[in-house]
Amino acid sequence: MILKGIESYTIKTYHTDRFGKACPAAFAAFFEEAAANNARLHGFPGEFLLQHGVVWVLSRLTFTVDRYPDVGETISIHTWPSAHTPNLALRCFEVFDAENHLIAEGTTAWLVIDIKKRKLVPVPEFITKNYPVNNPPCKEFPTRVVPRLRNSEHECPLVSRKADVDINGHVNNVRYLGWIQESMPEDLMLKYEPVLIDISYRKECGALQKLTSKSGITDDGDYLHSVSHDETGKELCRARTEWRKRQHIDVPYLQHHI
Repeated sequence: MILKGIESYTIKTYHTDRFGKACPAAFAAFFEEAAANNARLHGFPGEFLLQHGVVWVLSRLTFTVDRYPDVGETISIHTWPSAHTPNLALRCFEVFDAENHLIAEGTTAWLVIDIKKRKLVPVPEFITKNYPVNNPPCKEFPTRVVPRLRNSEHECPLVSRKADVDINGHVNNVRYLGWIQESMPEDLMLKYEPVLIDISYRKECGALQKLTSKSGITDDGDYLHSVSHDETGKELCRARTEWRKRQHIDVPYLQHHI
């Protein structure tokens, strides 16, 4: 029996971009909330992990979007845990609109860290013994690993905020979705929207850290992204995005800019 979680969300104005549509970070936030609630259904909620001195951390997130919902729309997110290894757990997501059309799909990979030592540990037995078996597999990641950005064309300085830090003591994974887009060309952001986002989380980040967001186009027309720590040069995340032309632009004040 699949203990699938189904969560409903109404798109608020603070979930949207300048076009009044849900932004990629909103999907990431909905996925995180739905995952937490479904883990609770399976008997391994985040607060139970905290009692044992460990927490889930997101290692990779990929999702494809067929249509971004408008402000005021209600969507439902279906999620379930899939396969796991001793050190990694996969979770699947499907997003449906009010007419039950599938509008987005996602896959996440999760690790467990010791919250005091800030080191990776195996997935605890109290999780694996309750982990469902024979659940449907997730949509595969588009590549084995997210390619590295080697030739940066666009860069943007950033500073992590105190308000970005979550209960795990580091910047929440959702914030990274905004960071990777900060270095994107403005004219591209106005005319195109991401159809695929594939992001690999590599290092934790605390508050008030000086960072640099970088991006560059590939031979295939996709974009590669990297966010790095200025002082150490270490890469916090890398990502690949695919883009398509926006079909309808109905925001009057933007018409003369496009």
